[in-house]
Amino acid sequence: MDQRVAPKPEIETMPRGRAALRFVRQLAFALISIVVLIIIFGILNPRFLSAINWFHITQQVAVIAILAIGQTFIIATAGIDISQGSVVALSSMICAIILVDTHLGMVAAVALTLLLGAVVGAMVGGSIVVLGVPPFIATLGMLAIAMGAALLTTNGTPVFGLPDGFQAISQGTILGVPNMGWIAIVIALIAAFVLNKTRFGRYTLAIGSNAEAARRVGINVPRHLLMIYMLGGIISALAGIVYLSYTAAAQPTSGGNYELYAIAAVVIGGGSLFGGVGTILGSVLGALLMTILKNGTQLAGISSYVEQVILGIVVVGAVYVDNLRRRLR
Repeated sequence: MDQRVAPKPEIETMPRGRAALRFVRQLAFALISIVVLIIIFGILNPRFLSAINWFHITQQVAVIAILAIGQTFIIATAGIDISQGSVVALSSMICAIILVDTHLGMVAAVALTLLLGAVVGAMVGGSIVVLGVPPFIATLGMLAIAMGAALLTTNGTPVFGLPDGFQAISQGTILGVPNMGWIAIVIALIAAFVLNKTRFGRYTLAIGSNAEAARRVGINVPRHLLMIYMLGGIISALAGIVYLSYTAAAQPTSGGNYELYAIAAVVIGGGSLFGGVGTILGSVLGALLMTILKNGTQLAGISSYVEQVILGIVVVGAVYVDNLRRRLR
């Protein structure tokens, strides 16, 4: 009897020259914007260019960059996650409670918090692939659930008294770079390898480009989407752990607008809200741009209310740039 093994599905890739040109186009807007902002804020306040300020920028960009990396995988599948900020708050509260109120230790606290992130991601992914709920609505629901759960953990009371060893995650340095910056760099390198060099990454981009075509070549789209949202939940929980170390206290209302910063970072860095496109380097550059914008406006004495207006304009502008890139593609 002739038993033939079906070949594993492979996704076609574009020629290297064309891919390189697209990569440059994706990063051009972020790089030019970063240079322009550095010049503007450097003129408005010379302290912006100081070494100590860039040390703080490295700390501030870490959380946004980590979230943007998780958001990159989700947006690449033509999905979106607007619950990241609330998951950051919930995970930081749970991690703080384990550290302060139990004797499980730091490793157990981190592991359990990451497990929480995986469960949150599984709940979101399950509602999308099993119940057919659109990603925006599914993550909107999780935003409310996570926010309420964060408040319920301590009835809205902050948690203080974290162990000194835990705070070293953000306060310590290696070669003059904050530890949390190194964490973001390591995650970015791993994520870039996965997205660009593995079948998992190729399937992610293929689903975002055309989910039906991906299904026809043999990709288990529901299972892959579930894995993507679980990965997103784990990365959001990790961002919550890093954020907790940076602030040295857990606030149930923390993480506000972080999902907007992450989404804007991905789109500014070349990702498309229509799926199928995304780069980790571009998302990290987008996160850097958003952090420079936030830091620069504060040093320039611009009101935090105005900063919120600017954030909204940047998000809308990023989507507009995404549309322009799609027309030029």
